[in-house]
Amino acid sequence: MRARLLFAASLACCLSTALPSVAAEKKLTTEEIRSAFAGNTVHGMWGQTEYYSFFDPNGATDYTTKRGTDRGHWRAAHDQYCSKWQMSGESCYDIQRDGDRIIWIIPSSGTRYDSTLIPGQATPAFQ
Repeated sequence: MRARLLFAASLACCLSTALPSVAAEKKLTTEEIRSAFAGNTVHGMWGQTEYYSFFDPNGATDYTTKRGTDRGHWRAAHDQYCSKWQMSGESCYDIQRDGDRIIWIIPSSGTRYDSTLIPGQATPAFQ
């Protein structure tokens, strides 16, 4: 009986080290941000507001909520995503990625906002 327990324990140990690791959040570089966002959309919640953002490869960006669409400009620089809006000026964020999950991080506070990366220009479908 004891031999069986030792065998089971050693087998469990070996299997757990042999399994591939689950993807983890990775901070994106300037080039990785450009590559991930250009021509694509993200969908998520910013606080209590559901939104879709499309990132045109030419640097234009649309931020769409149930209330309408705001148009601004985006860029990637110094390993951050930056957007500039007529009414609020420029803001920059650290970006982390885990598969199709994009995490926006406000550098001054560490506040995080999750979103999903959608290939191409998605049509908003609000809940």
